[in-house]
This record gives sequence, structure tokens and C-alpha cells, in this order.
Amino acid sequence: MTIIYHESFLSVSEKDVFENQLSMEIRLTLAPNGTVLDCNKNGKILVDRFGRSFLNFFPDESVGEAEDYLKSILDSEEVVAALLHDRTRDNGVGTLYNGFSKNGTIFLAGFQTTLLTHLAAEFVHELRNPLAVIKGFVQLSALTQDFYKYQGTILSEIDRMHSLLDSFLKLSKKNIMMQKIPPDKLCSSMIALISSECTMRKVDLDYDVAFSENACNADISMIKQVVLNITRNALEALDGKGEHERHIFFRGSVEDKGYRFAISDNGPGMETCILKKIGQPFFTTKENGTGIGLSLSKKIVAEHHGSFCVSSAVGRGTTISFLLPFVSDS
Repeated sequence: MTIIYHESFLSVSEKDVFENQLSMEIRLTLAPNGTVLDCNKNGKILVDRFGRSFLNFFPDESVGEAEDYLKSILDSEEVVAALLHDRTRDNGVGTLYNGFSKNGTIFLAGFQTTLLTHLAAEFVHELRNPLAVIKGFVQLSALTQDFYKYQGTILSEIDRMHSLLDSFLKLSKKNIMMQKIPPDKLCSSMIALISSECTMRKVDLDYDVAFSENACNADISMIKQVVLNITRNALEALDGKGEHERHIFFRGSVEDKGYRFAISDNGPGMETCILKKIGQPFFTTKENGTGIGLSLSKKIVAEHHGSFCVSSAVGRGTTISFLLPFVSDS
């Protein structure tokens, strides 16, 4: 049996790659003739590839369109928008530019439509988790004829959806709202959510939560998001097994420097080549997957100064865990 183990903080380079892939804006500062005077990282990609003239970004048949657009910006006192078809490949229907001029200098902000698609995929993925929880508890309410038992959880998930909507509508980073909390209590609060997911998918759940004398700093909503992302991945890994052969184990354990949250499944496990790519933005082995859930989870854990771990044995299952550091006594 081969066990593959990987644990790391999200490195600076990984974080840059992640945020660049989700970043939508191409920012350019141009001279009136289209020469690029300054740009951000996404703009530099185009400059490095096509040169320092904005007009070089476009095939011959579209250069005239780009020239007309720059002229219209110089002639207008307002922000001018245009959808331009540049020479990059696989960028959807083009790049949407908003531009204005000031003192003879042109300022452009571009949005590639593939990146808009990725952002939409992230948005859908993050809304799917609370919607699935709400659906599960509503179905349980129908079975038990006891809606009020689950009302609090349903309302808290609706609140989380509102929070996600606010974050994405502002196109800004989610603000982390840290609070000091005993990690075993945080761990225990997740069990009802995981249990409802497992019940609706007819998967057996076992759990073991160890008491902790130390506290952790955590944004409860974001950690809940991480746990639900991992749980859904584990459930999807069990789809090919028989109804009475599917098991998930949730553990909370105390370690020297922090508290570990772990979810294990008895699914097929992963090959080394797949495991090395797990957690990369937009990498997925699922037919309808987005490849966003684990990469977001890893980023959230990194923002909590924690570590993220994936271990897998082919034919034996996978364990995904993360460690939150204890609050220092000082």
C-alpha cells in the first residue's frame, strides 16, 4: 500500500498564482498612440507576449477597431466601454475594456470573459454548499414533521448565503472576522451539518472530537465553508460504492501546536500524479467540477495561519485535514 502525504502552508508563490487566476482586471496606462506606459501583472502578461503597443494585442483584422476605440476615449470626457477581440486564445468572446483619458493619457481596465466565467463558477460553487444544507434540512423536516428543530440551522445558512452574495457583489476579498473559540466546540458544531449531508446521501458517519484546553482564532463562517467543501468532496468520492459500504469519519484532535480537523472517506483514493495537483485553482477530476472548492479551502486555512493536508492510499480512501494554530498565551 502506498500512502501519499502532503502538508504545507499556502506559500507566497501559490497565493500569488491563486489570486492572479481569480483576478479579473487587466490594467493598462497608455500613451495616445497606444504605447503601454504602465500595467499590472495581468497586463504584463500581454506586454511580454505581444510587445509594448496596445495595438499589437490584436490580429490585423481587429487593429482598426482597437484604434477607433483609443480615439473614442481621447475624444470623450466619459468612461468608454468596448468588447474587443484580441490575439489571446481561449478567452471567451473577447476582452471587455473600460477606458478614460486624463491629460492625454489613456487608462484602461480590461476583463477577459474566461476570467468572468471562472468567477461565476466560484460564485455558484460557494452558494451550492449552503443551498445543499438548506435542502437537506428541509427534507429532514418533512420526514420528521419537526421544522422548528432545524429552523436555526436553516436560517444560519441563509445568512451565510447573504454574506457570500455581499462579498461577490463587491468583487472584494472576504473580510475575515476572527474570534477566539474552543476548537472542540467549533468542531462539534459542524457535526449536525456533516450528518445531514451524509443522511441524505445514505453514507454512514462516525466522529470523534477531542476536548481542547486551548483556544484558536477563527472565522466560524469561513471554517464552516472549508469543512463543507471537504465533506462534499468526500461524499462525491463515495458515489461508486454500494449503499452499505460508504463511510465517512470526522475527527477533531489536539496536536502540539494546534487543533486538527480531519475528514476521511473509504473511497477509491488518488494516484500520485493526481494528488500533486489537488488544491490547485481550477484543477478537477470531476466531469462537472469547478476545481475551486479545495483551492479556496486551502487559501482560507492559510489566512488563518494554519496548514492543509491531503493523504491518500489508492483503493483505501482519502483523508483531508487542516490544522488551526492555538492562540498564544502572550
